[in-house]
Amino acid sequence: MQQVDFDHINHVGMAVRDLALATATFEAMGFQLTPYSPQSAAWKPGDTVKPLASGNRCIMFADNYLEVLGSENPQQQAPRIANFLARHQGAHIICFNSENPHAVDQRLNANQIETSGVIPLQRDIDTPNGVKTAKFERVQFAPNDSPEGYIQSARHLTPEYIYQPRYIVHPNGCTKLVDTIVVVDDLDRFSDRYARYIGAPLVREGHVARFDFALGSRLTLVHWRDAAALLPGTLFAPVPCIAAVSFRASDLRSVRERLLAKGFTPAEVGERLVVPAEQASGVAVVFEV
Repeated sequence: MQQVDFDHINHVGMAVRDLALATATFEAMGFQLTPYSPQSAAWKPGDTVKPLASGNRCIMFADNYLEVLGSENPQQQAPRIANFLARHQGAHIICFNSENPHAVDQRLNANQIETSGVIPLQRDIDTPNGVKTAKFERVQFAPNDSPEGYIQSARHLTPEYIYQPRYIVHPNGCTKLVDTIVVVDDLDRFSDRYARYIGAPLVREGHVARFDFALGSRLTLVHWRDAAALLPGTLFAPVPCIAAVSFRASDLRSVRERLLAKGFTPAEVGERLVVPAEQASGVAVVFEV
């Protein structure tokens, strides 16, 4: 196998009960979030794109991001958000970046992996020139056999609306979503599955399996027995789960001082700081250099 389709983790998506509360939490950590953006989507190729009664605010970087999803009315959860929250609050989506979703779809189908087909997604976004509609093409993988979450790839058709320079600078100095950590119950089986998704093998390093993408992000799989050492202090969602995201920081000392001043209790693990999921709307937040 060789990697031909994906060059990056485009984004990780998390679902929260109260988007305003989650936004305040991430802002307290020193992140800037984009304004609220309502979403519309189709669920099958050829279907009409319709409003979802939900939207997002995002922590943007130059070429990837963390998406924080919530219902327009937290007292009346949108069906898609309610489905996520029925399992747990936290991360539910891993989206790989591909410039050719049709090739991804064909490759996966040729390898007996069920897909959604290539389907459209769009959302309205505030820009310096007014509200514009950002459009995407996406392919979901193994929709009936991915208990850890919604695994997909996407192509941005209007990246200039998504990656706006005014939103990619953060008070805490973070510059990239660099790692996505999935806790599993069978490291060999999940390593094989993700190798088939990606089209290239993962590398075993001690208790974890990793894949490093060309544009600087990585995917990490860890068995639940070893997860507590990697992400101390976190009570994990039902396994398998997308347990953590890691951000590249320029100065861990200043990040730690900010976190402590705002009431967070980060653990220090080697050259990393780990904010437990209970303090970050259901996903452990890691800072690394």
